[in-house]
Amino acid sequence: MKLHINTLKTVLLSFCIVALTGCSIDDVKPYYKLSNENTIRDEDSAQKVLNGVYDLGRAFDVGFFPLHLAAYGDEGLITGALSGGEGFNTNEVPVENRFLANLYNGQYKIINAANFLIQELEAGSAEGISEERKNEMISEAKFQRAFAHFNLLRYFGEYYDLSSSYGIVLRTEFALELESNPRNSVQECYDLISADLEFAAENGPILIEHFYSGSLAAKALLAKVELYKGNYLQAANLAQEVINNGEGYALETQYESIFANQFNSSEVIFAPFSGPGSEGGSGMDLISNTSYSQYLNGLADAQVGAPDDGSLTGAGENYDPRFSYAYSSATAGVNQQGKYPFQSNASSQNNTLYHLRLGEIYLIYAEAEARRDGGDLSAALNRMNDIRLRAGVDPKTLVDKPTLLEDIRKEKLLELFFENGEPLFDLVRYDILGNLDAATVKPTLNNQDKFILPIPVRVLTGNSALTQNPGY
Repeated sequence: MKLHINTLKTVLLSFCIVALTGCSIDDVKPYYKLSNENTIRDEDSAQKVLNGVYDLGRAFDVGFFPLHLAAYGDEGLITGALSGGEGFNTNEVPVENRFLANLYNGQYKIINAANFLIQELEAGSAEGISEERKNEMISEAKFQRAFAHFNLLRYFGEYYDLSSSYGIVLRTEFALELESNPRNSVQECYDLISADLEFAAENGPILIEHFYSGSLAAKALLAKVELYKGNYLQAANLAQEVINNGEGYALETQYESIFANQFNSSEVIFAPFSGPGSEGGSGMDLISNTSYSQYLNGLADAQVGAPDDGSLTGAGENYDPRFSYAYSSATAGVNQQGKYPFQSNASSQNNTLYHLRLGEIYLIYAEAEARRDGGDLSAALNRMNDIRLRAGVDPKTLVDKPTLLEDIRKEKLLELFFENGEPLFDLVRYDILGNLDAATVKPTLNNQDKFILPIPVRVLTGNSALTQNPGY
C-alpha cells in the first residue's frame, strides 16, 4: 500500500465536512453534498476518501479524549485548562458540556465518511479497481465505522449490559439530510460492531503501515469487543492469534522504545499518523494539564522497594519503571509526561496516540483466559508476567483466580496509563462482574449511572427521538 502522508493532511478538500453546529451529528448534514458522479471514480479517488476517514480520527475533538477518560477513572487528574474538562475529576460531567457534543459529533463524522466510502465502493463507482483492493478498502472503512460506534457506545451507552436498551444510534448509510432516530439496543450495537470487525479481519490488508487499520488491527479490536461482551473463549483465541501474528509485530524489548518509535513501534498495531506541523499530531501534548492519581502513584510505588519510598528525582527510584519513565524529572520532558515528549508547534514532530498495541493484547488474553470456563490460569499468569518482565518488575505468582484477575487489572493500569482510556472501562467491567467496588478505587465513581457520560444537551436538541442516560 502506498504511503499517503500528504493526503492525510489535506484529504477533506474533496470530501464531506460536517458543521459543528447545535445539531446532533448522528443526524449528519455535510457542507458539500457529494454525488456518485463527482467523487469516487477510481482507486486513487477512493483512496483519498479513505484517507479522509483516517484524518477525521485525528481531529482535535476526538484526538485527546483519553486525557478526560484518565481523569474520569483511576489514572490521573485534570490539573490545568483542558477543553471540556469540567466534572471529569469528580465524575460529575454537566450535560451542557460543549466539548462532549463535539466529541459525539466527531465520532459520527467518521461513521458518515466511512458509510459514504462503503456505499460507493459496493456500488462499483471505483472503475478499474481489483476486487481484492476494493474489499480491502471496504474493510478499512468498516473497521473505522466499528471503532467509532464502539467508542460512542462506551462513552454514551450502557456497553456493560447486553440486555440494555441504552445503546447508541447506529448509522450504516451515508446521510445527506437530518433525521431523528432513537437509540439502538446495546445488543444491536455489538452485533453491528462485531460484523464489521469480522469482515475487516477476513478482508483487511496485511503488512501495512501502522497508521492504517488492517486485518490484524481488526482481530485485535474484536478481541477487546468480545471481552466486553463476555465471550471469553473467543476473546482469548483472537488475542492469542494476534500475539502469534506473522506480520512481525512483537513486544519492544525496552518499554521506552514504544514511545520513541511512535506509530512505527514493533508493538503498535494501530495508531494515528503524526508528523511535523502545528496540526500533525493528536493533541496529547495537552497531557501537560494533567497529573497522575494518588491511586496510580501508590500502585507504582508498591511494585518496587518499601511502601512510600518512591522518588521521582533524577531517573526515579523505587517506583515501577513505567511510572518513573513517565514522571521522573529526568524523563518527564516538556509536557511533564514522558510518553508524550513533543509540544504542538510548526517545528515539532508531534505525538501520536496508541489505539491498539500488543502489550494490551497480552493483557486482554490474560483476563479472557482467566475468566473463561476451564481457563488455564497459569497461561494467563504467564502472559501477564511477559509484560511485567519487559517492564523490569518481578513476576507474580499464582494464588487464586480472584487475585490473578485483580493483578491483571492493576497491570493494565500500570502498562497503559494515559494512553487509550482503557483502565476506566476495566474498572467498570470489574465492578459489574462483582470483582470489586469501583468506588473503593475512585470514590466519586459511586453509582452505576456514572459509569457512562451524559448525552450532551446539544445532541438531544438535534435529535428529538434520543433519550438521556439514567441519572442525568
